[in-house]
Amino acid sequence: MRSYGDLRDEATTELSQEWRNSFSDDGAWESAEDLTDSHAYISTVPPSMQHNMSQDLEAGVTVGSTPASRRKTLSQSAENSSFLDHSSVKKRPISTQTYQPRSRGMVVLHPMQAEPDDYLHIPDKNVDAHSYRPTWRGCVNVMTIAIIALALLMLFVGYPIIANFSGTFNKGKNSYLTDVKPQPLPIRGLIDPDTPKEAYTKKVATDGTDWELVFSDEFEKEGRTFWPGDDPFWEGGNFYYKATFDYEWYTPEAMVTKDGKLFITMDQYNEHNTHFRSGMLQSWNKFCFQGGYIEASVILPAKPSTQGYWPGFWLMGNLGRPGFLASTEGLWPYAYESCDLGILPYQQNSDRDGPKAALHAKTFGKTHNISSLPGMRFPSCTCADQDHPGPDRKTARSAPELDIYEIQVSDGRSQASQSYQVAPFDANYKWYGNSSSYHIYDSDITKRNPWSGGETQEALSCVTRVPDSAFFGTDAKPTIIGVEYDPDFDNQGNGYITWYMDGKPSWTLYQGALSPDEKTQISWRTFPKEPMSIIINLGISSGFQDIDWDDIQFPAHLAVEHVRVYQKPGSKRVSCDPSDHPTADYIKRNQDLYYNNNLTSFLNSSHHMMWPKNDYKDGC
Repeated sequence: MRSYGDLRDEATTELSQEWRNSFSDDGAWESAEDLTDSHAYISTVPPSMQHNMSQDLEAGVTVGSTPASRRKTLSQSAENSSFLDHSSVKKRPISTQTYQPRSRGMVVLHPMQAEPDDYLHIPDKNVDAHSYRPTWRGCVNVMTIAIIALALLMLFVGYPIIANFSGTFNKGKNSYLTDVKPQPLPIRGLIDPDTPKEAYTKKVATDGTDWELVFSDEFEKEGRTFWPGDDPFWEGGNFYYKATFDYEWYTPEAMVTKDGKLFITMDQYNEHNTHFRSGMLQSWNKFCFQGGYIEASVILPAKPSTQGYWPGFWLMGNLGRPGFLASTEGLWPYAYESCDLGILPYQQNSDRDGPKAALHAKTFGKTHNISSLPGMRFPSCTCADQDHPGPDRKTARSAPELDIYEIQVSDGRSQASQSYQVAPFDANYKWYGNSSSYHIYDSDITKRNPWSGGETQEALSCVTRVPDSAFFGTDAKPTIIGVEYDPDFDNQGNGYITWYMDGKPSWTLYQGALSPDEKTQISWRTFPKEPMSIIINLGISSGFQDIDWDDIQFPAHLAVEHVRVYQKPGSKRVSCDPSDHPTADYIKRNQDLYYNNNLTSFLNSSHHMMWPKNDYKDGC
């Protein structure tokens, strides 16, 4: 008796032969085989079917047998169909046949006939063929990503590059803001090559001798800008001036050279939560001088009667940087070399109960403490182990202020407040008690300033009328305003300060104005010996004078034709870091004081947790 395996092999062979015979020739059979292989057709009979086949054989039913009528039908179908035409083969027809009852035998599908579940175990033909074919949705996605990428690239790379090289800021008709491309400034000496030769010397009125030009800037180069690093001698401030609670934000954008002048423009523009923007030009830590004569040829904003602008031209010791309160605290406006009560906080003794003049100062009918200053940071008795600018601990260091002009309006006329700001203070700020303390050259245009100080400064000041022609609202004719001073380095009592208006001396301050005051128990103040930097600015603040908002107009311009500095022959002192009053090392050691405008106090610095000690207050 034949085994089950023999019967199975015989049935399989018979079935395969019948399938082959259903094709017209061997070529068609081979093509069908190729097509079947390309679809990864699996002809292996599943185990479950094998089990059924075994049962059928035992029952006498041939697994591979098919009724003759059925075989004939299959053969005719193969002959009549377009199956052998390979070009017409698109997709195998889906079979709808099912297994027949065992009594009728098992229906076996044609090997090229598809079943409904083929997709589960037969991969599609050319499954990767359509993966490289672009679709409309894919193209839109790629384009969207590309547009977003280009937009971000333009915003963060393209725009900064274009803005940097275009050099345009608020460009418009009749704009005096920085609206031109910065021009490279060739390295030059302290004297501007554009300075006329006849201006290389100047006859100074006080002694009638010719002084030598040591620095000049004619502002003839068109399009100069004053951002950090733009200029060897000047830099524009970029900060809010907290000291006087101004209404403007200072920015280098408001300054440019044009038509042979420096223009500082104030306009009504919201900048850093302020309502205006303007410019402050400084030579801090770039150009300084000690003693001599300095002048500027200027045209002032608006009309002589317009009240509210605050144009300034002034000097400050290089140890203090204007606008950086942490750098000036305890240095401004001291000009003092003694080591006594004058260096203490509030100008009072350690018990805060005297002297009486310091406790009860009277100004304009009000009584208050004479001083709100924290004390002198570097008196002449600073302890040896303290951080001190040098050259030694016995040299008093400070940042005095010398105002060449601050323009104000009184009785419908513009006046220049010309002042020397000092500390410590006289009783009730009365510096003028000594008749030999000052001299006014023309009392018709110059008078002593009725305001002589407050809790933060004593102002040794006079006011001088400014020519009406020196304003943009009138003739726009430049006028020369200057100051001459002798620091009296040897303390011989020969120091003085003389202010000038329209090229003529207006008043002189003598040594007597700085004499000791018994009531406040202070000693001699001094004229400024520190290297002084130059500041030119156009501000606006109700703390300086009342503002007539109905009359004031914007934009407003301050124009400077030139700045020139002269000194006596053989007495040239033009360094910000002189050996007798050095500043460079101290500034380098304490950069946060000089470069962080947000620090409002010396003790806010991360390097300074305590006020420098001195022998008078703390003992060394």
